[in-house]
Amino acid sequence: LLYLFPNKNLRTCVMLLDMEDEFTFYDYAGKDERLIYPYYQGSKALSEKFGDLRFTKYFYYNKPLQDAINEKLKIQLKKDGIKNKKRIGLGETIVYDNPKIYIRQSAKEIIATVDLKRSSANNSLYVFTLRNNTAETIDFLYFLCGWLNSDLITYYAQHMNIIRYSPGKQPQIKISDLGSVFIPTNKVLQTKISKLCKSIYFNPTLKQHALKEINDVVYNYYNLSNSEILDILDGIKAF
Repeated sequence: LLYLFPNKNLRTCVMLLDMEDEFTFYDYAGKDERLIYPYYQGSKALSEKFGDLRFTKYFYYNKPLQDAINEKLKIQLKKDGIKNKKRIGLGETIVYDNPKIYIRQSAKEIIATVDLKRSSANNSLYVFTLRNNTAETIDFLYFLCGWLNSDLITYYAQHMNIIRYSPGKQPQIKISDLGSVFIPTNKVLQTKISKLCKSIYFNPTLKQHALKEINDVVYNYYNLSNSEILDILDGIKAF
């Protein structure tokens, strides 16, 4: 993924440290609506593959406040003799303004969903965007979401240490590891998966059926046998 899209297309959104309340609000009255975005927070926002995103707060992209806080942090850290480059980051409005995929940073499987609306998220959700809203881009996002949500990619992520997990600890996915997932450029395959993924959003009752079809397309792409598919499903359950 990072080989195909090296320009921070896969990234974190908002990094607010312990200052979330300075930038997020339940009521945004009186603020510039062009800089207001729904604010998604990890598993509370995205609970399942292809899930509807939920939010309770709004994020205000306040660049002057960010600069002021970071300057204070810089002065304080220098005074304390700390070389740590601790700072808050608001990300890019072009990312928030355009269609995107959100991917859970902590889960025992890959959990992704497409969001075509203006939105932002905390650092518990990774975002992938091409920073535009062309029909071609939207088709690709649906393909990528379907591909990432397939059982084979979860199995691969679990067994290649992309999802880092040990009992008693929260599973973690690093962005650099997630970026190592192979993304096929075969247009016929992309179109098939994109259409199936779209069908889930147009009619959520089709989700299980469409996901099974996506899995079948992925298995066929790799010419996997029934016994190999059973091994994959058993491996996912045992993780």
